[in-house]
Amino acid sequence: MKKQIALTIGTTDFTFNVTVNDHSDFVDMVNRGGSMCTAAHNFVVRSISAEQKDALKKLLTDSPGAEVQIASALKADFSPVLEIAVKK
Repeated sequence: MKKQIALTIGTTDFTFNVTVNDHSDFVDMVNRGGSMCTAAHNFVVRSISAEQKDALKKLLTDSPGAEVQIASALKADFSPVLEIAVKK
């Protein structure tokens, strides 16, 4: 499964192509105690559309911590919270 997610960051529209593997790698790295910043950086850079990769890298360089905010938005859209109830 691949989901295209468009985010407007500042005044620029970015298109991300998030796959199940990208999402799983991000979650797994964080759950293993890896660096949140590194996991988020890898997630957003792997999933950005190829023609926007340079613009995203510049944004990440100019805006420390942006990768965590972007990854959070991507994760929320890719894997929304489900309402689950246990029946007794």
